[in-house]
Amino acid sequence: MLFSAVDQTSLPMILTDPNQDDEPIVFTNRAFLDLTGYGVDEVVGRNCRFLQGPDTQPDRLDEIRAALRDNRDLTIEIVNHRRDGTPFVNALFIGPVFDGEGRLRYRFGSQIDVTEAHRTRLRLAESEERQRAIFNSASEMAILVTDTVGRVTDWNVGAERILGWSAEEMRGQTIERIFTAEDRARGRLEEEMAVVLRDGHAEDVRWHLRKDGGRFYAVGDMTSLRGVDGTHRGFVKAMSDRTEQRDAAAKHEADAEFMRGVLASSADCIKVLDLDGSLTFMSEGGRKVMEVSDFNLIKGCPWPGFWQGQGHAEAVAALARAKGGGVGHFQGTADTFLGNPRWWDVQVTPIFGADGRPERILSVSRDITEQKSLEARLAAGEAHWRGLFERLSEGFVVGEVVRDATGRITDWRYTDVNSAWGRLVGIDPDSVVGRTVREVLPGIEDAWVSEFADVVETGQPVTFVRQVGTLARWYEGRAFALGSERFGVIFLEVTERVQADARRDGLLELGERLRADIDTEAIAMAGSAILGRVLGVGRVGYGTVGSDGESFVVEEDWTAADFPTLAGRYRMDDYGLYAEDLRQGRAVVIADVRDDPRTAASAATLEAVSVRTLVNLPVFEKGRTVAVLYVNDDRPRSWNEQEIAFIRQIAELTRQAVERRRAEERQDLLNHELSHRLKNTMAMVMSIAHQTLRAIPEREPVEAFEKRIRALASAHDLLLRRNWTAADLGAVCREVLSTVADGRRFTLDGPDVPLGPGAGLSASLLLHELATNAAKYGSLSGDEGGVELRWWIESGSGEPELVLRWREHGGPPVVAPTRRGFGSRLIRTGLVGTGGVDVTYHAEGLVAIMRAPLVEVQRA
Repeated sequence: MLFSAVDQTSLPMILTDPNQDDEPIVFTNRAFLDLTGYGVDEVVGRNCRFLQGPDTQPDRLDEIRAALRDNRDLTIEIVNHRRDGTPFVNALFIGPVFDGEGRLRYRFGSQIDVTEAHRTRLRLAESEERQRAIFNSASEMAILVTDTVGRVTDWNVGAERILGWSAEEMRGQTIERIFTAEDRARGRLEEEMAVVLRDGHAEDVRWHLRKDGGRFYAVGDMTSLRGVDGTHRGFVKAMSDRTEQRDAAAKHEADAEFMRGVLASSADCIKVLDLDGSLTFMSEGGRKVMEVSDFNLIKGCPWPGFWQGQGHAEAVAALARAKGGGVGHFQGTADTFLGNPRWWDVQVTPIFGADGRPERILSVSRDITEQKSLEARLAAGEAHWRGLFERLSEGFVVGEVVRDATGRITDWRYTDVNSAWGRLVGIDPDSVVGRTVREVLPGIEDAWVSEFADVVETGQPVTFVRQVGTLARWYEGRAFALGSERFGVIFLEVTERVQADARRDGLLELGERLRADIDTEAIAMAGSAILGRVLGVGRVGYGTVGSDGESFVVEEDWTAADFPTLAGRYRMDDYGLYAEDLRQGRAVVIADVRDDPRTAASAATLEAVSVRTLVNLPVFEKGRTVAVLYVNDDRPRSWNEQEIAFIRQIAELTRQAVERRRAEERQDLLNHELSHRLKNTMAMVMSIAHQTLRAIPEREPVEAFEKRIRALASAHDLLLRRNWTAADLGAVCREVLSTVADGRRFTLDGPDVPLGPGAGLSASLLLHELATNAAKYGSLSGDEGGVELRWWIESGSGEPELVLRWREHGGPPVVAPTRRGFGSRLIRTGLVGTGGVDVTYHAEGLVAIMRAPLVEVQRA
């Protein structure tokens, strides 16, 4: 019965005779022949070398030869080949069989095809390696995993690089270590976790701490970490990258024994049942694996009763098939005799009697608990990584480059994307895996291929901010190599930010242009050009509307390259029903002239001048529209509020600048007319004074009077040139003093100080009197003397004061006058007519120090 059981078992077995030359096979069972594809005549009498082939590992053969030399047991996995040449992974057991006197009689060998289990282990290792590579290759992102109370359970390389702590330092520590003192004080961690549990995620855009105490600004997101069963297990905080996890995989080894020294070598549980399904025999190896110390404790028990749940029903069905002469197979769970749960792969076959009918049942159960554990860990691992990727708010792409016949990278193929990718790009993620980027986005810019190709070729990561033109969207992200022709990309859409920056820069540029001295036509063209470039449209310009409200004239406009100008004369009603809106001062925004009811009937006319979309802003003055700012493009476009607001800002700034420039031109005209009339008045005053005073014999007072009139006229002329707003103190000094003496005899030094109109006139008369006196009596009366004129601002405990010091040097000795005339009294009135003058008559020259509050000087 035992040898019949061995022949009937599904476990392949052979016996070799080491006492014969070349140790031939002397026994083989049917399972061995089924496994290898050989016939019994092709096996018996031959050495086992016929199972070797091109894939057989030489080092494994060396181990087998060593075990044969030492007459010891050996369990090893080796690649063997079937009769048709196909390879399979063989879990081989070899053991010596001794007789009662200890002499080596046979060698027993059992074979198990573990190819599928081997592949499962490889898939698990490859999957873990791929997921870990992705997790750790995104070194620009810190990914932090915590338990439900915020203690760190996982911490990636990106986190170590960005935050400074190692995973070992942080594991078990509260994540609050990376929070600022302010955030810890306000309970920011509890607040974030509460938001995640309520809303599904919590955005994180604020300052955080590094290990060295330094601060950095992070943009991230916290989400809930859930198990396979959907229960909340903790939190995931994605700030840049992820941490390394240990790839755990156990190597499956089957301790095989052969019964009674041969079957005991098998790790399978080999049982013989009667036709009722009761246990009649269990191999020694089976008793070990089932943790049965004494077979008599279970002998006669119904075998299906060992199986649980669905396994019980499948055991009953397998037993029925074997009783009917067939083969039953199933996988199920059953506890060992000691109550330890196990997964089993079960083969149930009939043992035929001499009459060819089943007389007993053979059941071979293989422990596949570890394989099931590997499969469960593989599924859980993939679910874990996929859960992390799907919870990222950033888009994530894994791509593989495509090369042409010469090896040049010409495209790349999507191998994985997360849900955020679909939201950011606007394409169903399930529709792109396996397709190339040029197939998914026809016409995409070559840089989206060439830059990622460089990442794969060099292994160096790159950051980018670039537009996908076909989507009209901007993206910012980082690409990094994953090995094996693959790369990863993590990115965000930054379209609004890029456009907002462009609009801000456009406003700044317009401000710079408006500060330049340009005419009204140049102002309008500058605003149009900035609008066109920032908005990326074909044409921007201004057109004037006739008093009839119908004629529309464009002198000049801004156009993009190869875009036609609109310069010319038009009738507004020829281009749609929106003309009345413009006449009433209402803005017109049309995304597509074909769809808008105001332009649908005249769409062909508009498209003839390259208008498919338009924005028209009327310029309304004195109750009617006098001009229109128009923005055109030859493609449909949905205008958002920010773009319309930007157009209004540019239009308003341009209008204000034009009005200001026109006002300045009118003021210049008025000032020139006023200057002309004032000069005529001063000339008339001089003429009247000359006629009135010509009979006075003493000419000196008359000449002094005339010079004061000229000084007053000079001050008026300077103020007129400054539009009667303010005159610079230095300019006033140079203007007045140049009428008295050579400018080289004056040393002027001081900051720019604007003088109000009143202070400018007072300073002019005061400086004229000082210079006239110096020319008559002081340092300017000779050839060598000079005047040092300095001014500065003093800021003491009170309000700032303007201090002006006049110091003469190099002239004749000075003595104080015995009486004060009009000139002396004029000097004493000071800079703003309220005094504040200290005059000292030093022998080496007169010194006059004048003070006045700065606010009075600039306001007077």
